[in-house]
Amino acid sequence: MKISIRNITCVLVCATSSLVFAGNQSEFNLSGEVEAGLTHNSALSVDELDDVSNQSDNGHTLGGMLQGKWQINPKAQITSRYAYNQQRYNEYSQYDLDLHQFSLDSSYKFSQVELGLRFDGAKARLPAGTFLDFQQLSVYVGKFLQPETFLRGSLNLKNKAFTELTQRDATGFNASADLFHFMNNAKTMLLIGLSAEKESAEDNQFNYWGMGLNTKLTHKFDIFGLSSKVGLGWRYQYKDYDSVEVSEFQARYNLERDEIRQVIQANWEMFILNNLSIVTELEHGNYKSKMENLSYQQNVASLGLNYSF
Repeated sequence: MKISIRNITCVLVCATSSLVFAGNQSEFNLSGEVEAGLTHNSALSVDELDDVSNQSDNGHTLGGMLQGKWQINPKAQITSRYAYNQQRYNEYSQYDLDLHQFSLDSSYKFSQVELGLRFDGAKARLPAGTFLDFQQLSVYVGKFLQPETFLRGSLNLKNKAFTELTQRDATGFNASADLFHFMNNAKTMLLIGLSAEKESAEDNQFNYWGMGLNTKLTHKFDIFGLSSKVGLGWRYQYKDYDSVEVSEFQARYNLERDEIRQVIQANWEMFILNNLSIVTELEHGNYKSKMENLSYQQNVASLGLNYSF
Protein backbone atom coordinates (compact mmCIF):
# COMPACT_ATOMS: atom_id res chain seq x y z
CA MET A 1 0.00 0.00 0.00
CA LYS A 2 1.40 3.36 -1.02
CA ILE A 3 1.35 6.43 1.20
CA SER A 4 0.06 9.49 -0.63
CA ILE A 5 0.73 13.13 0.28
CA ARG A 6 -3.03 13.72 0.44
CA ASN A 7 -3.55 11.07 3.12
CA ILE A 8 -0.55 12.21 5.15
CA THR A 9 -1.71 15.83 5.01
CA CYS A 10 -5.15 14.85 6.34
CA VAL A 11 -3.56 13.03 9.27
CA LEU A 12 -1.36 16.01 10.10
CA VAL A 13 -4.25 18.47 9.90
CA CYS A 14 -6.35 16.37 12.27
CA ALA A 15 -3.48 15.92 14.70
CA THR A 16 -2.32 19.54 14.76
CA SER A 17 -5.76 21.13 14.84
CA SER A 18 -6.22 19.96 18.42
CA LEU A 19 -2.98 21.72 19.37
CA VAL A 20 -4.21 25.04 18.01
CA PHE A 21 -6.92 25.16 20.66
CA ALA A 22 -4.58 24.07 23.45
CA GLY A 23 -4.09 27.61 24.66
CA ASN A 24 -4.53 31.28 23.89
CA GLN A 25 -0.92 32.42 24.32
CA SER A 26 1.32 31.75 21.34
CA GLU A 27 4.63 32.88 19.87
CA PHE A 28 6.02 32.55 16.34
CA ASN A 29 9.73 32.60 15.44
CA LEU A 30 11.35 32.53 12.01
CA SER A 31 14.96 31.48 11.45
CA GLY A 32 17.16 30.28 8.64
CA GLU A 33 20.61 29.94 7.15
CA VAL A 34 22.48 30.13 3.86
CA GLU A 35 25.72 28.39 3.01
CA ALA A 36 28.19 28.09 0.16
CA GLY A 37 31.39 26.11 -0.21
CA LEU A 38 33.85 24.03 -2.20
CA THR A 39 33.88 20.23 -2.31
CA HIS A 40 35.96 17.30 -3.55
CA ASN A 41 34.51 13.83 -4.16
CA SER A 42 36.81 10.88 -4.88
CA ALA A 43 34.04 8.59 -6.25
CA LEU A 44 30.98 10.20 -7.84
CA SER A 45 27.81 8.19 -7.28
CA VAL A 46 24.02 8.20 -7.06
CA ASP A 47 23.33 5.31 -4.70
CA GLU A 48 19.56 5.32 -5.26
CA LEU A 49 20.13 4.51 -8.95
CA ASP A 50 23.08 2.09 -8.51
CA ASP A 51 25.18 4.62 -10.43
CA VAL A 52 28.72 4.29 -9.09
CA SER A 53 31.74 5.83 -10.81
CA ASN A 54 35.43 5.65 -10.01
CA GLN A 55 35.82 9.20 -11.30
CA SER A 56 36.71 12.03 -8.93
CA ASP A 57 35.84 15.70 -9.31
CA ASN A 58 35.85 19.08 -7.62
CA GLY A 59 32.88 21.38 -7.40
CA HIS A 60 30.90 23.82 -5.31
CA THR A 61 27.84 23.64 -3.09
CA LEU A 62 25.06 26.08 -2.30
CA GLY A 63 22.20 25.74 0.13
CA GLY A 64 19.66 27.42 2.33
CA MET A 65 17.10 26.67 5.03
CA LEU A 66 14.05 28.49 6.38
CA GLN A 67 12.26 27.38 9.54
CA GLY A 68 9.14 28.62 11.27
CA LYS A 69 8.36 27.63 14.85
CA TRP A 70 4.95 28.28 16.39
CA GLN A 71 5.01 27.90 20.17
CA ILE A 72 1.27 27.58 20.77
CA ASN A 73 1.66 27.33 24.54
CA PRO A 74 4.39 26.06 26.90
CA LYS A 75 3.48 22.46 26.03
CA ALA A 76 2.51 22.49 22.34
CA GLN A 77 4.42 23.60 19.27
CA ILE A 78 4.39 23.24 15.48
CA THR A 79 7.56 23.54 13.40
CA SER A 80 7.82 23.71 9.61
CA ARG A 81 11.08 23.62 7.68
CA TYR A 82 12.19 23.90 4.06
CA ALA A 83 15.75 23.29 2.87
CA TYR A 84 17.39 23.42 -0.54
CA ASN A 85 20.85 22.10 -1.39
CA GLN A 86 22.69 21.88 -4.68
CA GLN A 87 26.05 20.52 -5.76
CA ARG A 88 27.75 21.32 -9.04
CA TYR A 89 30.83 19.52 -10.36
CA ASN A 90 33.44 20.98 -12.71
CA GLU A 91 33.70 18.08 -15.20
CA TYR A 92 31.04 15.41 -14.60
CA SER A 93 27.89 17.51 -14.66
CA GLN A 94 25.69 14.39 -14.93
CA TYR A 95 26.19 14.06 -11.15
CA ASP A 96 25.01 17.59 -10.38
CA LEU A 97 22.28 17.29 -7.74
CA ASP A 98 19.41 19.47 -6.52
CA LEU A 99 17.69 18.38 -3.31
CA HIS A 100 14.49 19.91 -1.92
CA GLN A 101 13.42 18.90 1.61
CA PHE A 102 10.32 19.82 3.59
CA SER A 103 9.15 18.84 7.07
CA LEU A 104 6.18 19.57 9.33
CA ASP A 105 6.43 18.61 12.99
CA SER A 106 3.85 18.91 15.76
CA SER A 107 4.59 17.95 19.35
CA TYR A 108 3.02 18.11 22.80
CA LYS A 109 4.78 17.84 26.16
CA PHE A 110 3.05 15.98 28.95
CA SER A 111 4.42 15.98 32.51
CA GLN A 112 7.33 13.63 31.72
CA VAL A 113 6.97 12.70 28.04
CA GLU A 114 6.97 14.50 24.70
CA LEU A 115 4.74 13.03 21.95
CA GLY A 116 5.04 14.12 18.33
CA LEU A 117 3.85 13.57 14.77
CA ARG A 118 6.10 14.48 11.83
CA PHE A 119 6.00 14.48 8.05
CA ASP A 120 9.14 14.61 5.87
CA GLY A 121 9.22 15.01 2.11
CA ALA A 122 12.11 15.19 -0.35
CA LYS A 123 12.56 15.58 -4.08
CA ALA A 124 15.90 14.82 -5.77
CA ARG A 125 16.80 16.07 -9.23
CA LEU A 126 19.69 15.40 -11.64
CA PRO A 127 20.34 17.30 -14.91
CA ALA A 128 18.18 14.71 -16.70
CA GLY A 129 15.24 15.59 -14.43
CA THR A 130 13.63 14.64 -11.12
CA PHE A 131 14.39 11.01 -10.33
CA LEU A 132 13.08 10.48 -6.77
CA ASP A 133 10.18 11.59 -4.56
CA PHE A 134 10.37 10.54 -0.90
CA GLN A 135 7.73 10.80 1.83
CA GLN A 136 7.82 9.69 5.47
CA LEU A 137 5.31 9.89 8.29
CA SER A 138 6.65 9.46 11.84
CA VAL A 139 5.23 9.12 15.32
CA TYR A 140 7.78 9.70 18.09
CA VAL A 141 7.99 9.84 21.86
CA GLY A 142 10.79 11.31 23.98
CA LYS A 143 11.65 11.37 27.68
CA PHE A 144 14.50 12.57 29.89
CA LEU A 145 15.74 9.51 31.76
CA GLN A 146 17.98 11.80 33.81
CA PRO A 147 18.54 15.58 33.64
CA GLU A 148 21.44 14.97 31.22
CA THR A 149 20.11 11.92 29.31
CA PHE A 150 17.29 12.00 26.75
CA LEU A 151 15.77 8.99 24.96
CA ARG A 152 13.64 9.25 21.82
CA GLY A 153 11.93 6.44 19.93
CA SER A 154 10.04 6.65 16.64
CA LEU A 155 7.96 4.56 14.26
CA ASN A 156 8.10 5.59 10.60
CA LEU A 157 6.18 4.79 7.42
CA LYS A 158 7.92 5.75 4.18
CA ASN A 159 7.23 5.81 0.47
CA LYS A 160 9.70 6.12 -2.44
CA ALA A 161 8.61 6.85 -6.01
CA PHE A 162 11.05 6.90 -8.94
CA THR A 163 10.29 8.81 -12.13
CA GLU A 164 11.64 6.20 -14.55
CA LEU A 165 12.82 3.16 -12.58
CA THR A 166 9.33 2.37 -11.28
CA GLN A 167 10.42 -1.17 -10.33
CA ARG A 168 12.24 0.54 -7.43
CA ASP A 169 9.06 2.20 -6.12
CA ALA A 170 8.72 1.02 -2.55
CA THR A 171 6.97 1.38 0.79
CA GLY A 172 8.64 0.62 4.08
CA PHE A 173 8.49 0.58 7.87
CA ASN A 174 11.22 1.75 10.22
CA ALA A 175 11.69 1.78 13.98
CA SER A 176 14.48 3.70 15.71
CA ALA A 177 15.75 4.67 19.15
CA ASP A 178 18.20 7.51 19.86
CA LEU A 179 19.95 8.20 23.17
CA PHE A 180 21.40 11.68 23.79
CA HIS A 181 23.75 12.19 26.73
CA PHE A 182 24.99 15.69 27.65
CA MET A 183 28.17 16.42 29.59
CA ASN A 184 30.28 19.41 30.63
CA ASN A 185 27.25 21.67 31.12
CA ALA A 186 25.87 20.54 27.73
CA LYS A 187 29.07 21.49 25.89
CA THR A 188 29.66 17.84 25.03
CA MET A 189 27.02 15.53 23.58
CA LEU A 190 27.11 11.81 22.83
CA LEU A 191 24.54 10.28 20.49
CA ILE A 192 23.90 6.55 20.08
CA GLY A 193 21.15 5.46 17.71
CA LEU A 194 19.76 2.08 16.68
CA SER A 195 17.34 1.39 13.83
CA ALA A 196 15.63 -1.49 12.02
CA GLU A 197 13.65 -1.34 8.79
CA LYS A 198 11.77 -3.36 6.19
CA GLU A 199 11.19 -2.19 2.63
CA SER A 200 9.02 -3.75 -0.09
CA ALA A 201 9.51 -2.70 -3.72
CA GLU A 202 7.63 -3.30 -6.95
CA ASP A 203 10.47 -5.62 -8.05
CA ASN A 204 11.34 -8.28 -5.46
CA GLN A 205 15.08 -7.90 -6.03
CA PHE A 206 14.89 -4.53 -4.23
CA ASN A 207 13.08 -5.89 -1.16
CA TYR A 208 15.20 -5.86 2.00
CA TRP A 209 15.29 -5.74 5.75
CA GLY A 210 18.05 -3.86 7.46
CA MET A 211 19.56 -2.58 10.68
CA GLY A 212 21.72 0.39 11.51
CA LEU A 213 23.90 1.96 14.19
CA ASN A 214 24.66 5.66 14.38
CA THR A 215 27.07 7.26 16.86
CA LYS A 216 28.29 10.85 17.15
CA LEU A 217 30.30 12.89 19.64
CA THR A 218 30.25 16.70 19.54
CA HIS A 219 32.04 19.27 21.69
CA LYS A 220 31.79 23.07 21.95
CA PHE A 221 34.82 25.15 22.95
CA ASP A 222 36.57 28.50 22.39
CA ILE A 223 39.80 28.93 20.46
CA PHE A 224 41.54 32.29 19.86
CA GLY A 225 38.46 33.87 21.41
CA LEU A 226 36.18 32.32 18.78
CA SER A 227 33.38 29.84 19.45
CA SER A 228 33.92 26.44 17.84
CA LYS A 229 32.19 23.09 17.58
CA VAL A 230 33.77 19.80 16.50
CA GLY A 231 32.10 16.50 15.78
CA LEU A 232 33.10 12.92 15.05
CA GLY A 233 30.60 10.30 13.92
CA TRP A 234 30.31 6.75 12.62
CA ARG A 235 27.38 5.18 10.78
CA TYR A 236 26.87 1.47 10.10
CA GLN A 237 24.09 0.03 7.94
CA TYR A 238 23.36 -3.54 6.89
CA LYS A 239 20.80 -4.45 4.21
CA ASP A 240 19.72 -8.04 3.57
CA TYR A 241 18.06 -8.13 0.14
CA ASP A 242 15.79 -10.88 -1.14
CA SER A 243 17.56 -13.45 -3.29
CA VAL A 244 15.81 -13.74 -6.67
CA GLU A 245 16.32 -16.12 -9.57
CA VAL A 246 17.04 -14.50 -12.93
CA SER A 247 17.51 -15.88 -16.44
CA GLU A 248 20.25 -14.68 -18.77
CA PHE A 249 21.48 -16.31 -21.99
CA GLN A 250 19.51 -19.49 -21.24
CA ALA A 251 21.16 -19.74 -17.82
CA ARG A 252 19.57 -19.33 -14.40
CA TYR A 253 21.25 -18.00 -11.28
CA ASN A 254 20.40 -16.32 -7.97
CA LEU A 255 20.87 -12.55 -7.83
CA GLU A 256 22.24 -11.36 -4.46
CA ARG A 257 22.90 -7.74 -3.48
CA ASP A 258 23.32 -7.64 0.32
CA GLU A 259 25.11 -4.46 1.45
CA ILE A 260 27.21 -3.19 4.34
CA ARG A 261 27.90 0.53 4.57
CA GLN A 262 30.27 2.22 7.01
CA VAL A 263 30.82 5.97 7.05
CA ILE A 264 33.15 8.01 9.27
CA GLN A 265 32.60 11.76 9.37
CA ALA A 266 34.45 14.62 11.08
CA ASN A 267 33.52 18.31 11.07
CA TRP A 268 34.67 21.58 12.57
CA GLU A 269 32.60 24.77 12.69
CA MET A 270 34.24 28.01 13.85
CA PHE A 271 32.30 31.26 14.23
CA ILE A 272 34.26 34.25 12.95
CA LEU A 273 31.24 36.52 13.64
CA ASN A 274 28.12 36.02 15.73
CA ASN A 275 26.16 34.59 12.78
CA LEU A 276 28.94 33.70 10.33
CA SER A 277 30.98 30.51 10.57
CA ILE A 278 33.56 28.52 8.62
CA VAL A 279 32.60 24.85 8.26
CA THR A 280 35.05 22.07 7.39
CA GLU A 281 33.90 18.48 6.80
CA LEU A 282 35.73 15.24 6.02
CA GLU A 283 33.97 11.96 5.24
CA HIS A 284 35.18 8.46 4.41
CA GLY A 285 32.73 5.81 3.23
CA ASN A 286 33.33 2.09 2.77
CA TYR A 287 30.50 0.51 0.74
CA LYS A 288 30.48 -3.27 0.29
CA SER A 289 27.97 -5.30 -1.71
CA LYS A 290 27.64 -8.81 -3.10
CA MET A 291 27.31 -7.03 -6.45
CA GLU A 292 30.88 -6.14 -7.35
CA ASN A 293 29.98 -2.95 -9.23
CA LEU A 294 28.37 -1.54 -6.06
CA SER A 295 31.46 -2.02 -3.84
CA TYR A 296 33.62 1.08 -3.56
CA GLN A 297 35.30 3.54 -1.22
CA GLN A 298 34.58 7.25 -1.19
CA ASN A 299 36.27 10.29 0.34
CA VAL A 300 34.51 13.65 0.47
CA ALA A 301 36.04 16.90 1.71
CA SER A 302 34.34 20.30 1.87
CA LEU A 303 35.05 23.84 3.08
CA GLY A 304 32.37 26.50 3.26
CA LEU A 305 30.79 29.54 4.88
CA ASN A 306 27.50 29.44 6.79
CA TYR A 307 25.39 32.47 7.73
CA SER A 308 22.45 32.02 10.11
CA PHE A 309 19.71 34.46 11.01
